[in-house]
Amino acid sequence: MALNNRHISPPVKIFLGLLSYLFLAAVIATVMYSLQLHSSAWTSLDADRFHQMAKMIINGSEPYVSYIDPKPPLLFFTIALMDLISPAGSIDIIIMTVLNIICALLIWKVGWEDYGCFAGYTAGLLFLVASVFTEGYFLFSEQFTVLFLLIALIFARGKQYVFSGVFLGLACGFKQYAMLAVIPLLYLMWANNDRRYHRFLLPVIIIVAGMFAALYLIYGPAAGDSAVYYTFLIAPTYNTGNVTTFSTYVPETPIAYAANIIFSVAIVFPTLLFATASVVNKGFCSENEKVLGIMILVLLSTLLIRQYLHYWILLMPFLALLACREFADSKRQADA
Repeated sequence: MALNNRHISPPVKIFLGLLSYLFLAAVIATVMYSLQLHSSAWTSLDADRFHQMAKMIINGSEPYVSYIDPKPPLLFFTIALMDLISPAGSIDIIIMTVLNIICALLIWKVGWEDYGCFAGYTAGLLFLVASVFTEGYFLFSEQFTVLFLLIALIFARGKQYVFSGVFLGLACGFKQYAMLAVIPLLYLMWANNDRRYHRFLLPVIIIVAGMFAALYLIYGPAAGDSAVYYTFLIAPTYNTGNVTTFSTYVPETPIAYAANIIFSVAIVFPTLLFATASVVNKGFCSENEKVLGIMILVLLSTLLIRQYLHYWILLMPFLALLACREFADSKRQADA
């Protein structure tokens, strides 16, 4: 006789779900460690630069002056803390695995609230699997960003906009593109008839400005100005490939540009297909779903700038939720 999901108590569901997430993540982490030990530089290119900047910070050198990488400051200081705890690179995959498990649980929470336990669980599971093919659990800034974006979304859904702004500000400390999430989260405030936008925007501004102000105070104007430039103002030069300070890539022809887009889409095609099909079939049935759609669109725009595969991880939680709403509980399906 088949086991009826509805007859399992919520604590047991949570335990079984967490156990399966942990098992899957442990298998993935083991495979990733093997790749890291025996494969080429693609598994560590970004990580090597992050750890080099962390080394500068630990040694007392000026970040963004002694060494340069175009990412926000919070990322490098977080990795410096990781390197103080353990030798550089030794806990990268462990940290990334833990982050992805937490993100899967947050996705499960959002999906459970909107569609039921099973739909939320499958969305989290889909994220865990799809993330293997986009960032492979190697050290990128996007995993941190996804974590804080999800927390910001959950607080915004609960109408706790100050906390939402705080966590969006923290997300911006790991990836500049997180600032795009201001658009869907402000839309959610508007949809909830709350016009006190300052409650959300001020924490974002304070957190982001505070990171750079701290650099000015600790390291001086040279480091502070350089951090602002390489985080935000270098974009026009960076996007033309005319940067020699660090490696970058711009497609040489429109055909190469199109090929990059197509190849990256191919990796995430199942998730993208089912999310798109669900939207075409049912549309957006609530304001929360519209926020997911807007979040996907604004983050999708980053792929027009850079066709790096790991950029897809930013979209994965929201695509997974829309894809797996087809597994919603029957009552919620009827309500929709």
